[in-house]
Amino acid sequence: MAEAGEGRVRGLKVAVIGGSIAGCTMAIELERAGCDVTLFERAGEELKDRGAGIAVPPSVIETLIRRDLVDADTPCLSAEKELRIWRAADELRCGRVAWAQPSAYRFLNWGHLYRNLRKRLSDDVYWFRHRVSAVRETPGGTVGVQLSGGQVRDFELVVCADGHRSVGRRTLFPEIQPEYAGYVLWRGALAERALEECAALEGVAARPGFPGGSALFYLVPGMGGSVEPGARMVNWSLYTQVPDPNEFLTDKAGRIHDGSLSTAAMPPGREASLKRLAREVLPDFYAGIVDQSPNTFVHAVLDCEVPAYRRGRICLAGDAGALARPHAGSGALKGMRNAIALAEALRAGPTIEDALAHWSDWQTAACNDLVRLGRQLGRALVTEIPDWSRMDEAGMEKWFRSVVTVPSETFDPGGPGDPGGFPNPRA
Repeated sequence: MAEAGEGRVRGLKVAVIGGSIAGCTMAIELERAGCDVTLFERAGEELKDRGAGIAVPPSVIETLIRRDLVDADTPCLSAEKELRIWRAADELRCGRVAWAQPSAYRFLNWGHLYRNLRKRLSDDVYWFRHRVSAVRETPGGTVGVQLSGGQVRDFELVVCADGHRSVGRRTLFPEIQPEYAGYVLWRGALAERALEECAALEGVAARPGFPGGSALFYLVPGMGGSVEPGARMVNWSLYTQVPDPNEFLTDKAGRIHDGSLSTAAMPPGREASLKRLAREVLPDFYAGIVDQSPNTFVHAVLDCEVPAYRRGRICLAGDAGALARPHAGSGALKGMRNAIALAEALRAGPTIEDALAHWSDWQTAACNDLVRLGRQLGRALVTEIPDWSRMDEAGMEKWFRSVVTVPSETFDPGGPGDPGGFPNPRA
């Protein structure tokens, strides 16, 4: 049996369920802490990469490099402002900038981040095509992990990083179901070379608002990692209100999809209606990006809080725990924070039980706050968005600070405070 304390954990037999960014980070961090880790991923060797981007604070990049989770030369792009834009008759191409909000970001390509993490795990640790159907604590104090074929393997600790429909969350808290926020998120990416020029996105994140929603556009490194003009990707997302998510996520064969639907599977005319919406509400430059983007997809925006991040020796991470709306930061990034914090707690705790209890308390408070931040941003940017064209910069800033009160810097893993990288979430 492993023991915690003296800065190390030796020999703890751990299962990580889910092999995307959150699960990979968890496996790396726990293996480096001295654990004997097995990661179960239900998919094949390569997870899908649509060229999507991830936006993070600069200190997060520094933390990932310092902890050797990504290479020091991992390509990223920078932005120091988020432009709040509204379509205007006298500014049809790029819209009227209502507020150039100072917001330091670093933009990564999702695929580059995943591949950085994956190459740090051996195939002895990362098990492809192993779907977990159930997790159960045993009377002997271990956790049984049941695979879809019926085989059960016993572990001393199980971390579920298996997404918003997590088998772990359903096991620990069957009464908790993610709730629909009233709107969907449409995502896409376009190679920069498809555009005549891209000056409007240099060094900024552009957020056009419109009645009933908003969008976000920014540059990320190209699929090959290039950050040179002309070889990058434009990543974008658009939020729009949809009363019935099941109807919206019903494919052309009449099947309801669980959370996400590609435009290739949509009924005839559905993607055309979305692109028509973009042309009606976005400035022409941004609507053109949406119109040209291939392989787009839509998912319902959901959220939920959780009462704890562990029970016994079963833990949650990423979107398997508290599920926050995308406005508040990606689930992948949240999962990376959970992983760093758990590894540090296990190194520092006098016992494994103390370490898990401390870690769970911190993650529960911080990540539930992240859910509340996402709800505030959802009201500000989608369901109760005001007409930004009627506000000057001072009015915009005053309005934003009145409706978004949860401090976003609370969730910076490079910050001071908790040994897992979280400052006090109640400070």
